[in-house]
Amino acid sequence: MINLFALTFLLLKAIRSFLLTFTPSNYNSNWFVLASSQRLCNSLSCSKALHFYLRRIDKCLIFSLGFHLTIQVLLGSLPLVLIVFALFTAILLLLACIDWFYLLLPNSIVLILLALGLLTSTYLFGFNLIDLLARSAGCYGIFWLTQAIYYLLRHRVGLGQGDIKLLAALASWYDIHQLCIVVLSASLAALPFCIYQYRYLNSLHAIIVPYGTFLSLSGICCSYIFHQDIFSSTFGN
Repeated sequence: MINLFALTFLLLKAIRSFLLTFTPSNYNSNWFVLASSQRLCNSLSCSKALHFYLRRIDKCLIFSLGFHLTIQVLLGSLPLVLIVFALFTAILLLLACIDWFYLLLPNSIVLILLALGLLTSTYLFGFNLIDLLARSAGCYGIFWLTQAIYYLLRHRVGLGQGDIKLLAALASWYDIHQLCIVVLSASLAALPFCIYQYRYLNSLHAIIVPYGTFLSLSGICCSYIFHQDIFSSTFGN
């Protein structure tokens, strides 16, 4: 239980740092550096000396928890699969928040999700890397073609490029049937949001849906549904 609390604390700390430092203008340049260094001035009311010591304590706590979790992984007390799914959840939560506020899914984070999915599916679940790449590429092509046809017929964007890339990244984590369930769940979750917007806008053309948010949250929920056996055995031990 202590390991879970420590892992949760570190991931929430990382998500907070990335969100507080993210802006659409700098996410391709120095965003990761700024978020990693945590140059955040949240305690404007306290003195510089106090703020300096708080930052030192914060860094020591992060280092200590990180060192503790590393030892637990090496000793086998903290299963690697649990860390992987915790990272998966943290990345999708970060994408969900960014897309909700900025209607944007940064390519860098989506690529990290894709790379982590390829490594996890290959080394932990035993899938073939070539098959995974083909599935992700095929998924991207299918959704890109669907969007292109929709644009030709309706002359408006129905599915953003970021959403298509996110779906391709999720294809490295799920098989085709599971991915269809993820997409269907995200669409059903987004439906009340569309209805709520339509009540005030009275036009379907004016509705803007952060579909990446619903897709990310759906991916998180479905991961714990599809892999109940893994989590049951992990927490059972």
